[in-house]
Amino acid sequence: MMKKIAKLLFATIATLMISGCGMSNLNYDNKQLTLQVEKEYLQLDGTLLNQRRDNFSSLYLTQKVLRLDEGNLVVYEDARTDSLYEFEPMITRSIQVIFETKGVIKVYGKSHLYAYQLIMKDGSILNMIAQQGDSQRLKFVYGMSTAQLNKMLKELDPDANAAYYKKVITLKDESHAIFSKWDVQKVHFVPLVVPLPRMIAM
Repeated sequence: MMKKIAKLLFATIATLMISGCGMSNLNYDNKQLTLQVEKEYLQLDGTLLNQRRDNFSSLYLTQKVLRLDEGNLVVYEDARTDSLYEFEPMITRSIQVIFETKGVIKVYGKSHLYAYQLIMKDGSILNMIAQQGDSQRLKFVYGMSTAQLNKMLKELDPDANAAYYKKVITLKDESHAIFSKWDVQKVHFVPLVVPLPRMIAM
């Protein structure tokens, strides 16, 4: 019983910490990719080229391939759990599992919006911005050049550090743009998502 109570308290505190410490957002809607860190906003025009949806029973995934006005491709992914589930690992670990990376370099983090350089299995580097506003939703956009990533971060936060690696993966073919590797094994057996703690009757 004490173990269950401790788990419930930990989950409640973690949710409050995620939702209460500063505001951020990452979203694609109406041909605009929007990023927010606290009071700073950045909007990038982008055309939707391709879209995929997957249902893993306890998790719903939308993947969108976009062409930004600058001419390059990026991928926007939005993963939401069922209302009775939540993501189990911290955001960095989740990304490492989803992309099967050799390593993850955290470039920036503020108010639950993060920038990463992912080291893929072949040693190549993939740039990403990710956001997790609560324990039931994870969003990210990837495929930017390092110059583009650094420019985006500086517009959101003048104090943001610059990403180090310049030679990175750029997306050229919309049919091969998606690098994430979601599957049932990862979602249910790693697991990426777990049931929410049940309320304990008093």
